[in-house]
Amino acid sequence: MSEIRHVFAWQVAEGHDGAKVIELLTDFSKKVDVIRSFEIGGHTGDPGDNGEPWDGVLITDFATWADLDTYSNHPAHVELVAELKPMVKARAVVDFVRAEQ
Repeated sequence: MSEIRHVFAWQVAEGHDGAKVIELLTDFSKKVDVIRSFEIGGHTGDPGDNGEPWDGVLITDFATWADLDTYSNHPAHVELVAELKPMVKARAVVDFVRAEQ
């Protein structure tokens, strides 16, 4: 069975705490029951020659596009986005159908 993967990466804005971003996203993940799986992590280590790395990534999996839509439009998600926007200087999102394993 295929599933939908939602990947959200961010860079923390100057003067904000990356751990707080992870805490808010982790707490939110417990509020929406359509999430099949959830992974979150902050960047560790020296970026080397890669320039300015993303500070963290959230990876969530959903059974259907409708479940991802439920997640995206959940009132708690709308509130979370409003709270996070000033805390991040850049963000990227990729949604795709995972290949069957």
